[in-house]
Parts: sequence; structure tokens; C-alpha cells
Amino acid sequence: MYALQVRAKNANGVSNFVTSRATTLDGPNKAPPTPTNLYVSDIRHDRATLHWTESPTATSYEIGTLSVIDIGNVDSYTLTNLEAGTTYTTFVAAKNAYGSSQNASVKFITLMAPPVRANGGSSSKSRRDDESPPPTPIPIHDSLNHLPPGIQVSNWVDGAQGKRIDHVGVGRADLTEQGILDAVDVYGYVTPGVEVCFDQPGRIVFLDAAYAPRRLANLPAYQRDGMTCAAIDRGGAVVLLQSDSPPPVSQSSQAEPTQPQSMSDCEAQPWANLKFRQSPPDGLVLGVTGARDWLPASEQRQGYFKVRLWGREGWISGDYVYLRGDCGV
Repeated sequence: MYALQVRAKNANGVSNFVTSRATTLDGPNKAPPTPTNLYVSDIRHDRATLHWTESPTATSYEIGTLSVIDIGNVDSYTLTNLEAGTTYTTFVAAKNAYGSSQNASVKFITLMAPPVRANGGSSSKSRRDDESPPPTPIPIHDSLNHLPPGIQVSNWVDGAQGKRIDHVGVGRADLTEQGILDAVDVYGYVTPGVEVCFDQPGRIVFLDAAYAPRRLANLPAYQRDGMTCAAIDRGGAVVLLQSDSPPPVSQSSQAEPTQPQSMSDCEAQPWANLKFRQSPPDGLVLGVTGARDWLPASEQRQGYFKVRLWGREGWISGDYVYLRGDCGV
């Protein structure tokens, strides 16, 4: 604590002292680090929700789009009153008593506004008898843990999220005309090797979220365990379209041994947070590995390794581990 004294003076003398006391702040004398893992979810025609990982020592956060506002000490915020079909660049900065961090920014595009309906029923514009009826909206399911049975997303790590979307969420009239069978939007922390599979035959295209508007690309599709699959290495919408020719059967799945490969001198070290499963590839999730220790591996099956962790045995994906010893690969 410091005591500061001030007095006034002129040619006739000086006044009495006025005393003020102040205490310096505790902790490191620096602003907080920049927020990480900033991404956008639940994008609609008039709103979108931002998420980020909290910064150490931050006491509040600022968001800037059309104006800059302080939103308090939170890790998500929903922007409202947005314009439909508009590109926005938004930043988030962490704050404390010493100042603000650098900005973390993200760009996104709001959806087009839904068509106006007359009296809550069909469109006010009449439809000719020879026109096709509009596609039936697909029920929306949020997060990769709660996708419907017709969609399977695997090989993802913590921070990845997703939701099933319909033709409105895809937002491409040309794809709607080709026949959208199903679609899922994968966003957040998306790492290479994420596999998206549908239980229907067809061809798969990708709307790359790294571009605004999203860039359309064809994905090499293949059949695995009776499903139509493709792999992605970044966030975006994976769309299954109608097709007359089925995709080829995955060569890796044909070559996969039906019996597990036993190993006696193998260790695996995760380099990312992996799901620790009861069985490969889609067994019950027992937990998520956080340690970076070398784990003894006893078997390999379908690209997964059986390891011992937390006093029990389970399976982790071999795509995100370092190996040492005789691991048979």
C-alpha cells in the first residue's frame, strides 16, 4: 500500500496536505493471452454463436463485429440481429486489469432467410402441378455424440463438433437439384483423418468452411462396412448426393485381418486427446486420454491398438499415436 500526499502553495504559503492511499494489484503485471480455439456454431439467417477456450488471468472478454462490447467472463456468446446471407468477421479479445490481449478472429456467413409463407401454410406463390415439391426438412441433431444412426463420424478428437443439416443448412440450390440424401456440418477443432460415413449409397461432396462462400469440392468416396464414407482434414459440410454408381469398396477394409494381431513388445504414445473405447472402432467410450505417457499395447485391430490405461484395457485409434517396439506395422 502507498500513501500519496498533495498540497497547494502560492506566495503566501502552503495548504494542508490531502492524503490518498492506493494498493497495487497482485499477480503478474501483464495482459492475458489471446483466446484460442475460436469457432462459430448454430449459424442461422439472423444469429450465430461464438465459442472459444478461456484465457488464463482473463476477467472478461470483448467481442467486436459492428461494435465492440464487453460480455463478461464467459466462453461463448450469441450474436443476434444479423443480416441474412452476409459475411461477418468477428473478433474476441481477453481482458484484465492490465489490458487486453491480441484479437482472435473468425469469419462466417449467415444463412439466407427462410421463405415467407402465407397464413402459416404453403408459400404465397402458387406452385404448378408439374413442379417438384420442396424437399422435406431433415431433423437437426447437434454434436458428434448425438448424430442420428444414419450418420457416423469417427477419428475425431476433443474440440470437434457437428450437426446434421438439411437442404436449408447446405444452402446450395445446385446441390438441392442434384438430390441431397443427407448432410453433416463438422466444425470446431477438426484434425486430418476424420471419417464421415452415411448408411445410404451415393456420392459425396464437401463445402469447405475455410472459404467464404464455402468452396465446393468432390470427395473420393468409398464403401466400408456397408456405408458410404469419405475423409476430411478441415471443417465444412459433408453432403451425400444421389448417384447411379456406388463408390468402390475400401481396399484397406478388404485387407484388414479378421483376427486381431497380438503383440508382445509394443508401446503407443498418444499425441492428441483420443477416445478410449471398449472395442474398435465404435465401442462404448470409457474416457478421453489426456496423458502423453507410453502405454503398453497388446493387440491391433481395424487400425486401433489395445492398451492399458487407468488400470483397465481399452482401444485407441492408431492414427494419432507414436509407436515403439515390435508393433507389427
